[in-house]
Amino acid sequence: MLIIGELINCTRKKVGEAAAKRDVEFFKEIARKQVNAGADMLDVNGGLPGQEMEVLPWLVDIVQETVPVPLCLDSADPEALRRALPHCKQRAMINSITDEPARIQALLPLLKEFRPKVIALCMGEAGPPSTAEDRVSTARHLVDRLTAEGLVLDDIYVDLCVLPVSTGPEHGKALLEAIGQIAARYPGVHISAGVSNVSFGLPLRKLLNEVFAVLLMARGLDTGIVDPCDPQLMVNIRAAEALLGRDEYCANYLRAFREGKLELPTAA
Repeated sequence: MLIIGELINCTRKKVGEAAAKRDVEFFKEIARKQVNAGADMLDVNGGLPGQEMEVLPWLVDIVQETVPVPLCLDSADPEALRRALPHCKQRAMINSITDEPARIQALLPLLKEFRPKVIALCMGEAGPPSTAEDRVSTARHLVDRLTAEGLVLDDIYVDLCVLPVSTGPEHGKALLEAIGQIAARYPGVHISAGVSNVSFGLPLRKLLNEVFAVLLMARGLDTGIVDPCDPQLMVNIRAAEALLGRDEYCANYLRAFREGKLELPTAA
């Protein structure tokens, strides 16, 4: 599974404060920690109010000086993305495009000019989806629109919109159902999720995130925006890949075992 580290997100209080101070070492350390823990790509969100157009390219430069992985640029501001994309030394990903006409029109020129991969978030003008049917309908519209504009399925990462189960008991089940349907309808498209959104407002969030990631993988999730510094989560992902037949002859699982990456901290 493609692991996208979620921790460089300026909407989080501590991270936003570090960005406001332009604390270079803070961001170098958080980038290193995620990659050392197993992140394949890093999500970079420069959403500091009134400063995003300056902060996002600044963060891109710092992270790229520090780690060798590609970046997922997380912004709703097309101008901030236009400023940051030329700074990317490797092919980037954009997080995200939605099924809102104005947003699609604003982002399509960037997709055609820079050819990034793209997360297609299943949200329309009416807001977040509430049912599996809503998610599937929006996903189909997005995928069909993007492919009509020249994108190939391998560059599209459908995010069927993770919502907190604390706000609706149906949210988890609806997402699982929708993932299975989209994975079956569009062979070759990727399925992504911001897994930790599911646990918002609840205690023991890591526990819920760890279990939900495995449930999603069983339905077709192949890309997770997660906290790679959660060792139990990463162990679960490696084990699930072996059990789901995504790890030929369990080679990656065995390699992780030999490297000590399947060990968990012992309780005090």
